[in-house]
Amino acid sequence: MLQKVYVLDSSVLLHDPNAIFQFPESDVVIPFVVLEEIESKKRLMENIGRAAREAIRHLDRLRSIGQLSQGVLLPNGGRVRIELNHYSNEILPLNSDLALADNRILAVSLSLSREENRPVILITKDIAMRVKADALGILTDDYHNDKVAVPPSKDEIIVLALEDAEVDGLYKDKYISLQVPLLPNRCVKAVLSDDSVLPLVSSPNGQKLVHHMGPSNASWDIRPKNVEQSWALEMLNNPEIKLVNLMGPAGTGKTLLALASGLEQTVHEELYIRMLCARPVVPFGKDIGFLPGEKDQKIRPYMQPIYDNLEYLLRPRREKVRERGVGDSMVDSAIDLLIKKRQIEIEVLTYIRGRSIPNQFIIIDEAQNLSPHEVKTIITRAGEGTKIVLCGDPDQIDHPYLDKESNGLAYVAAKLNGQSFYGQVRLVHGERSELATKVAGLL
Repeated sequence: MLQKVYVLDSSVLLHDPNAIFQFPESDVVIPFVVLEEIESKKRLMENIGRAAREAIRHLDRLRSIGQLSQGVLLPNGGRVRIELNHYSNEILPLNSDLALADNRILAVSLSLSREENRPVILITKDIAMRVKADALGILTDDYHNDKVAVPPSKDEIIVLALEDAEVDGLYKDKYISLQVPLLPNRCVKAVLSDDSVLPLVSSPNGQKLVHHMGPSNASWDIRPKNVEQSWALEMLNNPEIKLVNLMGPAGTGKTLLALASGLEQTVHEELYIRMLCARPVVPFGKDIGFLPGEKDQKIRPYMQPIYDNLEYLLRPRREKVRERGVGDSMVDSAIDLLIKKRQIEIEVLTYIRGRSIPNQFIIIDEAQNLSPHEVKTIITRAGEGTKIVLCGDPDQIDHPYLDKESNGLAYVAAKLNGQSFYGQVRLVHGERSELATKVAGLL
């Protein structure tokens, strides 16, 4: 007999269509109502629709092996079956409405738990459903297969003591060689003889310490205000680091630093042909519904944080242009001018899927609202010569089925840490304003 019985809710299959195969040597039960819910989502053109179609394809392939209502053996030693019965209203509390899909799934789970002589566990991403299941005495759990453990930030920082001669060489050559290599692209706190701290980054091969972003250096007139921002700019400005992950709370400068570095390397240094900025369309609070206008007008409210940062970065240059007597119409359209010259592209992630994007500086804002599959899809769009920057706060997730351990930002941090092409920085100090910093800490 198989060890356990796992009843899968539709939220699990819409989150990970491969969940069917993640319970070895166990019975995987899919209530018939779950198929109905998945079928209703298959025509959606977003990630949920893709997951629904993939889950249906998995079941269709298994159907060719045997009858799903009787159970089909899986390669991992488990078995999957579609449950057609156990929808009795008598098993649920009085006046429970079996027209609700959640109640029918709960009825299946409760009935099986009373019949089986082994544990029956309802797996769901829906927190409210887990609470209801617990109230009915049903064993229940979240789907943990895609959760990752991100190490504490202090474990990512290396502290080294430097001699005065090494510091002199560092300021002269912008790097010093190491006798003992470090892990690639590590944040390093170099302690000097006077006990001051110098922020450095290990090179992609781990054999050097590099230092370019001191207080006198800037990207698009933006200078680092703290140690973490120095590390971030070092990695953002290093073309050998193809993927940078910037994590931290609101106001720490993640998006601003990424945009400043992207403008510097795209417009001034011409290392990239274009800076592409994108963010997922996940509204905060109640959605305002359909928006009027063409595509650019529709996406503008979702992209406004990017426009706000670009406005801040371009304002000093616009004021210089105004002093030279250039008309206000040109000054007011500085962002539009860069967009017209195709040096900046602002897009929603919906339109990135399927593209191949070479020689561009890509910034993905609010990446904590992406699933691991979505992040993988985005990163694999990168063509030759492209750099990708992920920005986000794992504590501000608006996606209903993601959390601090299962979002795409954390997934990248756990899976790619230590790779020569990857670097990550956790920014902790708020620099937006004194008010924003104090409120973020107090509230």
